[in-house]
Amino acid sequence: MNAHIRVAVIHRNRLFRESLACALGYDKALSLCCHISGFEQIPRDWNGVCPDIVLVEMADASRTFLTGVSRLRSECPGCRIIMLDVPECEETVLACIEIAGAMGYVTKSGSLEDVFHAIQSAMSGETLCPPRVTHLVFARVSELSHQIASTRPHSSKSLTRREHAIVSAIEKGLSNKEIAVQLGIEVSTVKNHVHNILDKLKQHDRQSAVRYVKEHGLDAPLR
Repeated sequence: MNAHIRVAVIHRNRLFRESLACALGYDKALSLCCHISGFEQIPRDWNGVCPDIVLVEMADASRTFLTGVSRLRSECPGCRIIMLDVPECEETVLACIEIAGAMGYVTKSGSLEDVFHAIQSAMSGETLCPPRVTHLVFARVSELSHQIASTRPHSSKSLTRREHAIVSAIEKGLSNKEIAVQLGIEVSTVKNHVHNILDKLKQHDRQSAVRYVKEHGLDAPLR
């Protein structure tokens, strides 16, 4: 470990946190800055230097806990959070990452060695997870990615090259018949394209579709 890693402990059990503080004090690479029972006791200035690691007792996702984590992040934005007393449940471990933004965790059956290992890994920028938890994390990230993608404006791939040509013609004020002549296609084909354009962009009329394409910068595909 690097020298002088500042560590803080937040745990409701006084005997546990004082014992942990005592054990951490034997490591010359660590510097214990405080051990407190709850988020409400977080020092406002941490004596001028925020801790590098904060060992936090795992709690349920209550408003109080979430507010406490938020305050910790606000008071000490650069700290790395390691959750303690985590039930050996994959979903709970995932909650540590999602809710608290934890860089590591130690289960209820974990040892003091596990605590030191978690600190070392967090300081190295690593997050240790069993394969099953890693799978859950990737699955959750993939799920969120799909959710975000579904809320984004339609990309340029949403419209074909021909559809972009028709939007451009509509912008010039051409009628379906004029568009058909210009592109050398049937009027019925133009109508089908217009219908598809409105459906893809979720617009109700031709001019709204033109405005949508311009406002969202939907350039025509290269081919």
